[in-house]
Amino acid sequence: MTIIIFGSEGFIGSHCNRYFTEQGHEVYCADIVVKQAERYLLVSPDGSNYGTIFSSQGFDLCINASGAANVQFSFSQPYADFYLNTVNVYAILDAIRIHNPACHFINLSSAAVYGNPELLPIREDANVQHPTSPYGWHKLYSEQICKEFYNFFGVRTLNLRIFSAYGAGLRKQLFWDLYQKAKKASNLLSVYGTGNETRDFIYIEDLMAAIHHIVKAGKYEGGCINIASGHATTIFEAVKIFMQQYDPSIEVKFTGEAKEGDPLYWQADIELLKGLGFVSQYSLQEGLTETVNWLKRQD
Repeated sequence: MTIIIFGSEGFIGSHCNRYFTEQGHEVYCADIVVKQAERYLLVSPDGSNYGTIFSSQGFDLCINASGAANVQFSFSQPYADFYLNTVNVYAILDAIRIHNPACHFINLSSAAVYGNPELLPIREDANVQHPTSPYGWHKLYSEQICKEFYNFFGVRTLNLRIFSAYGAGLRKQLFWDLYQKAKKASNLLSVYGTGNETRDFIYIEDLMAAIHHIVKAGKYEGGCINIASGHATTIFEAVKIFMQQYDPSIEVKFTGEAKEGDPLYWQADIELLKGLGFVSQYSLQEGLTETVNWLKRQD
């Protein structure tokens, strides 16, 4: 299979490159980062060369891992977030429609489309009319664009609603922030929230396995599928596991102050994903062991 990955220099995109290359596929990478590498395509910051990319090479699958993935950024730079997470999706799909209509398209969306869900665990058919951030809205718009291109133009699209992914290479979000604070702390560090908030964490290797099953058996009909472990973990417990492995001598204090746009409780229903053959192989303890080992190599 010939695959192109947009956003190949980011956390998930780079792991997709590694994983599918190891699986024996012909993988092309594409990003705005200037670099010299085999089968690497430089993307214009305004996306103006998508047509050239899809007209010069036929692809069986396009994985869109590009865009901004920062809730706070969407509040400070809403237009930039909209452009990166919505306009780019439309531009890529239009290029596929014109030049490479047989190419299947996987859009990496986000659990942020759910906002604060009414029921847990969250099913794919849950109400998605109340995202708590511009980022969540923009990811929802990108999903609707994928549905539009499937319904009206026959482009085979599928959205992955990724919950709290983590692992080696992620230089932001909870565990990276803990690492940064722990390096500077003497015996105490602070964390936003109460600690009672829950997340559904998925280790990067499980995420790659999930995408693998979706590539093999997923229905590209403009729909959505949850990508998660299916287990809710409190932030308190996640922080405890992390600090026990990184430096148990440091005490953690929760501020009680919530970050703007962050939901309170998340747990995914992953019956659709399991129906494609996915079985999680990493507990949070195991995934954080690997993550902490990587972080310690950064010191």
